[in-house]
Amino acid sequence: MPETAAARRIGDAAAELGVATHVLRHWEDVGVLVPPRAPGGQRVYGNELMVRARLVQLCQRAGMSLAEIKDLFATRSRTRRVAVFADKQTELQARVDDLTRTIDFLAHVLRCTHPIVDQCPDCVEFSRASHR
Repeated sequence: MPETAAARRIGDAAAELGVATHVLRHWEDVGVLVPPRAPGGQRVYGNELMVRARLVQLCQRAGMSLAEIKDLFATRSRTRRVAVFADKQTELQARVDDLTRTIDFLAHVLRCTHPIVDQCPDCVEFSRASHR
C-alpha cells in the first residue's frame, strides 16, 4: 500500500493515537515529530510517522522527556541509546518493585486483625522494609 494511501490529516492521526491535536502540534514545535506538508499546507501523517509517534508515546510512558526523545531519535550511537534505555529500565523496575511492596502491604492490611495498624508486627516490618 503506498504511503499516500495511508496519509492522515492531523485530526485523524490524533484520534488514532488517542491524543489531542495540540499534542501533535507541540511535538512538531519541539522537533520530535515533524510531518511533511501537503501542497495546501496541511500536515500529512503517513504510516512511518505514525510508527514514530507511537514510539514517542512509549518513550514518554517510560518517563522520558520530549528533549530526551528528540535526542535519541537524532543519535546514531547504539551505545548511547542502549545506555539511556538501560537507565530508564532500571528506574522503572525500581518503581515496579516499590509498587509491588505497596500492594503487598495493602493486601496484608486488608487481612490484618490488629485494631491499630502500627501495633501489628507485620505492618511495622513493612514500614521498616520501605525505608531500606
